[in-house]
Amino acid sequence: MSRKIILGLIGVLLISILTAMTFKGEKKIQVVCFGDSITKGAKVNGHSWVYFLSKDHKNINFINEGRNGRKTSDKGELIPILKKYPNANYYLIFLGVNDLKDGNDSLVNNCIDNMKWMIKKIKETNEEAKIILLSPANINLKTMSKINVKKKYNENTELSLIKLEKKYKNLAAEESVGFISLLKAVSPQNYEDGLHPNEHGQKQIAVVVWKVLGKQ
Repeated sequence: MSRKIILGLIGVLLISILTAMTFKGEKKIQVVCFGDSITKGAKVNGHSWVYFLSKDHKNINFINEGRNGRKTSDKGELIPILKKYPNANYYLIFLGVNDLKDGNDSLVNNCIDNMKWMIKKIKETNEEAKIILLSPANINLKTMSKINVKKKYNENTELSLIKLEKKYKNLAAEESVGFISLLKAVSPQNYEDGLHPNEHGQKQIAVVVWKVLGKQ
């Protein structure tokens, strides 16, 4: 075989390898965001923190799996999500505030138990995935809407959110998963109805999340 032919074959082989590498590199990192109405984007036409992260980091596939009213006690809803995205690189869990209407220590502890269950299920399904717990953003009692007051988002909720943040942080350390505190992420004036962040508040959440996620 002539030297020219050999060099030609080597060239074809290198092109094939580079093409394969390029194709592999184009596969986006998959980040599943499992949460409630704040994740879904209630009150902001879907422009949640997930939306803004997707907009700012187009090389990453941020998947919005938020649902209005979801609680940690709705943990079973995670199972079909795991089946749908069994090979996701990250699972971000942003839940808790809906469990804490007229909050108390028992409700906080229930959140921890439910979160443990979710972490276990994710690890069983995808042991390579990175899990990050997001402690919920605080509420603004001064601007709380009448409907949310009626639902009992109150002083007890606020106190319970503070306790939940500490317990989520401890749980994350125990389970060797990531943790992001959103308790103080949203400025008081950036709550639409005392509970849901407006677009400025959602952008603030996105910034805090990316500070941690961007370093992973």
